[in-house]
Amino acid sequence: MGTAVAIVYLVGCLAAAGVGRYRSGLSQRGRLPAGTVLTSLPWFLSQVGSMLAWPVVLGVWIARGRPDSPWKATTNPDGHLRIRRHTPR
Repeated sequence: MGTAVAIVYLVGCLAAAGVGRYRSGLSQRGRLPAGTVLTSLPWFLSQVGSMLAWPVVLGVWIARGRPDSPWKATTNPDGHLRIRRHTPR
């Protein structure tokens, strides 16, 4: 029984990582460069937190009415990818 719970939790962590990337506008292919992670540290830390506490995050997200992600992937003029908090206009 404990093994099944652990497997479900780990699958949920992987799914949370994929959903977080998709909702911010990133592709599911490949790794993120270290520069992107360092320049997008608030996004990265929130993603790590949501991966570890994915059951709670999922419940809060559903309770709030499934709002859009506040994160958006953008490219700088020099071509580097960054993930920034998106503010609706």
